[in-house]
Amino acid sequence: LDLSANDLPAVPDVVYKLKALKRLNLNDNQITELTAQSDGWPQLEILQICRNNLKSLPQQLMRCTKLRRLYLNSNQINLHGLPRGIFNLEQLEVFSAADNNLETIPDALCRLGSLKVLNLNKNRLLTLPEAIHFLQLKELDVGENPDFVMPPKPKECQKGSGPAFYNIDFSLANQLKLAGQVAPEQSPASTDIQQKRAARIRRLNKPEQRNPAGSGGSSETVLRGMRETAKRKHALDSGLGNNGHYNDDEEIAGRRWDEQIERPQLNYSEFFDDTAGQCAGITCWEIENFLPKQLERQLNGTFYTGDCYIVLYAMVELSGNMDWQIFFWIGKDATLDKQACAAMHAVNLRNMLGASCRTQREEQADESEEFLALFNNHLRVIDGARTETGFWVVRDVEHPIRFYRASGTQKLHVELVPASATSLDPRYVFFLDVGPKLYIWIGKKCHSMTKAKTRLFVEKVNKSERKGLSELIQINQGDETDAFWKELGGKPANYQLVNHVPDNFVPPRSILYKVDLGQEFIELPQVELEPGGALKKELLHTRNIYILDCYTELFVWIGKKSARLVRMAATRLAVELLAMIRRPEHAAITKTLEGVETQVFKSKFDAWDDVLAVDFTRTAENVSKKGADMKKILQDNEIKTNLTALFKNRPPWQSRAAAHEALEDWNIFLLQPFSMFVYENKKFVKLPDDERGQFYSHDSYLFVARYLLPSEDENMDTSELEDEIKDSDTERIVYFWQGRNANNTAWLSFNYTFKQELIDVLGDFEIVQLIQQQENQRFMAHFNRKLIIHNGKRRTAAQRAQIPIQRLTQTQMYHIRWCYSTIMTRCIQVEATSANLCSEFCYIVTVPLDSGDIIGIVYVWIGNSVHPDDALLAQEIANEMYNDSYTIQVINEGNEPENFFWVGLGDRLPYDTSADYMRYMRLFKCSNENGFFVVTEKYADFCQDDLLDDDCMLLDTGTYVFLWKGPTASIIEVKFAAKSAEVGLDSRPP
Repeated sequence: LDLSANDLPAVPDVVYKLKALKRLNLNDNQITELTAQSDGWPQLEILQICRNNLKSLPQQLMRCTKLRRLYLNSNQINLHGLPRGIFNLEQLEVFSAADNNLETIPDALCRLGSLKVLNLNKNRLLTLPEAIHFLQLKELDVGENPDFVMPPKPKECQKGSGPAFYNIDFSLANQLKLAGQVAPEQSPASTDIQQKRAARIRRLNKPEQRNPAGSGGSSETVLRGMRETAKRKHALDSGLGNNGHYNDDEEIAGRRWDEQIERPQLNYSEFFDDTAGQCAGITCWEIENFLPKQLERQLNGTFYTGDCYIVLYAMVELSGNMDWQIFFWIGKDATLDKQACAAMHAVNLRNMLGASCRTQREEQADESEEFLALFNNHLRVIDGARTETGFWVVRDVEHPIRFYRASGTQKLHVELVPASATSLDPRYVFFLDVGPKLYIWIGKKCHSMTKAKTRLFVEKVNKSERKGLSELIQINQGDETDAFWKELGGKPANYQLVNHVPDNFVPPRSILYKVDLGQEFIELPQVELEPGGALKKELLHTRNIYILDCYTELFVWIGKKSARLVRMAATRLAVELLAMIRRPEHAAITKTLEGVETQVFKSKFDAWDDVLAVDFTRTAENVSKKGADMKKILQDNEIKTNLTALFKNRPPWQSRAAAHEALEDWNIFLLQPFSMFVYENKKFVKLPDDERGQFYSHDSYLFVARYLLPSEDENMDTSELEDEIKDSDTERIVYFWQGRNANNTAWLSFNYTFKQELIDVLGDFEIVQLIQQQENQRFMAHFNRKLIIHNGKRRTAAQRAQIPIQRLTQTQMYHIRWCYSTIMTRCIQVEATSANLCSEFCYIVTVPLDSGDIIGIVYVWIGNSVHPDDALLAQEIANEMYNDSYTIQVINEGNEPENFFWVGLGDRLPYDTSADYMRYMRLFKCSNENGFFVVTEKYADFCQDDLLDDDCMLLDTGTYVFLWKGPTASIIEVKFAAKSAEVGLDSRPP
């Protein structure tokens, strides 16, 4: 269409409706803009709109993806007039924008791989993106741009480097360096020129800055900046140097990190239509089966608690460009896959549009005012879910019996026939589908090509529709089994096989209908076919629903993005269409979904053949060594696993006598008491002796120990020879203990400052870092079972001096317990509630008093099943923890005073009377850190801190086995850990 030289002020509306337009000439007119209707030219290949008054191109024009040539010469277009989505014009070969106001071009234009001609003559170019060098241009015209500087080539584009040269650097400097020579020095004059040129290029390559909408004065700001740049370049070119108000060595600020990120060039057409976000208004998508599905406009603002939605608000800026806001709404009952896919596809939508906005999360009952304003604060939320989860749901699939007659040699034709022995004909091949078994009946007079193609067809059915689980049974005429006849309803008496199909039989022609939703009724127009009448896969569009009429069988094809109302109507239409004409009694209706079509449905279309997956990575040598049977190969190369720890007996606990002997052995080589320090006020201060063994969960401590190395003399008394021992016979160990809630400041301070001070005083020593409740036996042995851990932070010396005795404000409770060995006994502060009591342990409960010299009552609670040694230990710990300001009372279980004890604990709640789990508990770690899956048992004295985020753990209490999944554990670890737990349970004796 040629409309040039007509003084048109705008493109006529009727032109926008020419869907088949391929070439449009609008040169030499007075057109000031192209409207949003410019997306109505899906077949447009050439657009000429030179010598007009255009200032920008609409975003909708970027939907003309078949555009090959675009001529924009002699207009008023600047950088902001080129849409962000120009990278969608993947077939563009010629881009001519001479005689405009372009300072540079967008990076997206440099990502058009088909671009061959780029004409930017007579503009105001300063530079181009570096990516311009990656284009395979045949013609680049940047003449008559006096201030233009070509950007330097990236290293990979320079001659003598890159993949074409096997990534070997053939530059002169590098080759001289490899040869052991020095590159010749450049003269000072040439060096100065190069520095000036480099500074100039840095200025010209500053990242593009777009002013936000509504900021005002954007064009004046750009012009002011360009004038300043011109002045600086003039001073530079005039040789003013540092005397000309500009410093040549001035550094230009680099790009921000978010400006350097390039959005991936992915194809989002499977998720969103090309029309998404191109018209002003609100568009909503619901998540169904991991994919977004667009809602009908009348359903916008009606959400379900079990679903997730993506909401796009598109608006038109004053410049004519589109701007967007993207939200994703999370229902309170939505499944995890819907929540994740809503967030993910919201980002995909942003990338497809090229939007600079962020995606905003909106949760049910906590929506932002900005989001609610889109729906006039009338968001309707309904209980339930409209869509199904994408997670796999196991259902029992019922396969109706289908009996097909196969014919044809060039193209296989499959026709549904009655499931009866009378349907057999010796000139054809028949296919009987009964679900778990697939029968192939081969007549004696059938064509060999039909036989081979039917066998391949049935194998495809088994692979794609039955996941290879069905059994293929091939039967030749005369070798029929009783099971085969049974599936056909039995073999009739006096049955004789005859040629009952007419010799002139021609398969009926298939008719394809499209289900349309009209204004008042459902329409069923017939789809027009290309000359020859062959059905093509391309006729099926994802937003539509089709009915394929094959006379004996009707198929209802449902597109992924089709409307729900049309889906329901299509099924009823198929039933009415089946009864509309006289058909055989065995005629049936089959529903098929896009992407999971049946092989029978695919056979009705030309060239719809799915290629079977073939592993081309295996070489002939590999096949000759290991064979072609993949099942055998997988059996011979099973993934290595190690579950041995699950089948071993629980390590026996150390007896009290053995633990007491080990405690003495650990302490006999300790030459002198600990030197104790606590991290306080950014330094390590010495800890008073009366606080030995008392720790706080928010603090860090340092202990310096001196040990005598083992000697051959077993009867040596270390107490008598302590002064005579040489340093060569001793070793020093520095224990660093860190509370569970303490930060790493103390550890860093120790490593960078205090450690060197200790080295200057003590010499070399070993450092052992310990975490609360993960201490080793050697360290624990030095506290003689009296290690106490308080919650909170220790009072500083200044606080103690100001308030020597601090009154309690609430009840405190300490639990005394040990695992594996009595050496590992700890007294740990827990929540003060009677529910934490257990008859097999001792507890220390401190109840505060409001007045008087006695500030609290300390109860040492002894459970009925406590060992006498542990009861005596609890009394000793209480005496060391509290001074004369407290009254200490020892009470046995069942003799608690009502007034203070139970009142202090809040109330008398039910508690455990047995701790049998202590005699059975085991903790296993399931990990693949060694390159294969292995289960290992953790040390018996474990705590919650032994749970690792990137692994799975199995906790065996003797009664239950708990599977703990780390937040960053892999799916394989979780699956293998679950199976390991089942194996461990099965290995137990009944």
